[in-house]
Amino acid sequence: MKQLILLFITALLVTQCKSSQTPKYSSKPMKVKTLIGEEGETVVLGYMNRANLNTEEFMSWFKLEYDRLQIPEQWAEEHVPLVKNLEFKLFLGTWCGDTQRELGGMFKLLDALGVSEDQLEMYAISEAKDSPLGYEKEYEILNIPTLIFFEDGKENNRIVEFPVESMIEDFSKILKKEPYEDAYADF
Repeated sequence: MKQLILLFITALLVTQCKSSQTPKYSSKPMKVKTLIGEEGETVVLGYMNRANLNTEEFMSWFKLEYDRLQIPEQWAEEHVPLVKNLEFKLFLGTWCGDTQRELGGMFKLLDALGVSEDQLEMYAISEAKDSPLGYEKEYEILNIPTLIFFEDGKENNRIVEFPVESMIEDFSKILKKEPYEDAYADF
């Protein structure tokens, strides 16, 4: 009987881990405001969703960096329980080289953790690091991308522009509530 119960619990956990690793995002891009940047690229402004990145224009850099990040085996299983009550705010610039370099890896980890669209708010800003709603001012966004981790409506920590150690290590430290300061903490 104990073996049967153990087998059932194991099957349930495996199913739960697999389902939590499936991205839970809308396949339909939000209607967004855009303009043409200084170098002729499309600059998205304001609220957007993951599907906006899955367009041909952004996929060239987004998918490349997404595929590049290799997540160690067991990493997701260890960290999935830590995101259950978290919410995230992501500030980015579709025109920004730092965003283009880091965003794919950020999303690969968010996907591995099973973060759903209702846990993540995305906001794009201009080359002048502003937007029509000024939402970036409320969170003192000076460098992008900035991914802010929230628990119970309160900021836990943030990754700003680039990871300090690596995207995987920085996520781990923040999720485990270990000491972590973003790259600009001393400024």
